[in-house]
Amino acid sequence: MMKNVYILLGLSIILEVIGATFMKYTSGFENAAASVVVILSYLLALTLYIIITKNHELGMINALWSGGGTGLVTILGIILFGETTSFQKMVGVVLILSGIYGLNTRGRSMKGVHS
Repeated sequence: MMKNVYILLGLSIILEVIGATFMKYTSGFENAAASVVVILSYLLALTLYIIITKNHELGMINALWSGGGTGLVTILGIILFGETTSFQKMVGVVLILSGIYGLNTRGRSMKGVHS
């Protein structure tokens, strides 16, 4: 069952990244086709996000969704739009990816643990 969550989450992240990337092409909603892509992508991404969070930890799903999207959009901005790169930006992306990895590793649960 957890595998399905990651598939849905991955699809939701990809849709969110498509929506964010196409924002650049909308020219402030002047480009109707790009605007429709943005609206539909976010509608589908948020629908999947809502379905996923129904039975899973909101904090973890939100961190994975927003972190994954941020990392991918940053990389696509550099590749597609020639946005600036810097050591700090690359360190930030690596930290985001490290956080995603850390959230997905099974550690000892703190639930119900008393000091």
